[in-house]
Amino acid sequence: SIAALALRSYRYERQVPVRSLSTLFFNLHVDDAQVLSTGGLTLPPLSSIPMSSKLPGPHTLKEIITPPNVDDLYEWYCARNLFDEDPSWAVVWPTAVSLSTYLIEFPDLVRGKRVVELGCGLGVAGMTAACLGALSVILTDRDGLALHCAMSTVACNQLNEGEQRIKAAIVDWTDEESLLRCGDADVVLASDVLYDEETIIAFGRACRTILSKGGRVLVTDPLMERKAGCRELLRRALDKENAEIKVVDLGSPGGDLPSSSPDGKDHDRRMKESILLIQYKLSVSKD
Repeated sequence: SIAALALRSYRYERQVPVRSLSTLFFNLHVDDAQVLSTGGLTLPPLSSIPMSSKLPGPHTLKEIITPPNVDDLYEWYCARNLFDEDPSWAVVWPTAVSLSTYLIEFPDLVRGKRVVELGCGLGVAGMTAACLGALSVILTDRDGLALHCAMSTVACNQLNEGEQRIKAAIVDWTDEESLLRCGDADVVLASDVLYDEETIIAFGRACRTILSKGGRVLVTDPLMERKAGCRELLRRALDKENAEIKVVDLGSPGGDLPSSSPDGKDHDRRMKESILLIQYKLSVSKD
């Protein structure tokens, strides 16, 4: 089968049992989105998307602040001659939903831990970790607008009420100096980041830097890789740490997740993809 071929290409996945998770903990009500702004000189068009989530405890996610769709965001970029900017951060992808769902099922992975989310986009996984009792969460992305939306979501959901556990930092993991903004952490979260050889090597280096005292990397990736060999490349990038590796087949988020992204036309297949979670447990760095 296609799934079997995909797993076979990632040789060490066969060494661990594969478990299927199908429970959906997030429901985005895209049709009920409210326009907050049509855009201006410094900020793109923004909307509030109501959502329901099965998060335990006093904190939960009730709405997400995001551009209404990637087309509007791209047009806003182009109007400012920012043709090289990537608007894909403005979507809650299934990889982020699946990672958040996994954390809800296994909250001890982040409870009481210092968490960094690399390439956070809208920051759903990092916020989930905070709701589950993470000691601190740093949302990082190279796009300041993504972080503006993420921290707006934090504010609207009052996730920092009483104490500022969630912070944001502009970080490009290919830039070692910017990684200093992450500090030390116990857990690194990431979703849909394995698509380019050069950035994967830098991502592995970033994880080793952030987790210099040991910890876990949790990455979700489509079962069918964006580019063949990317997961194997990440394994080699982390191999010097003798990482313990566990892989879980999360299946497709399914449930009431929209069959297409909020732009409604470009990403139907991606919204239905089966997802793998790869967990690396790193020892103390020797670098």
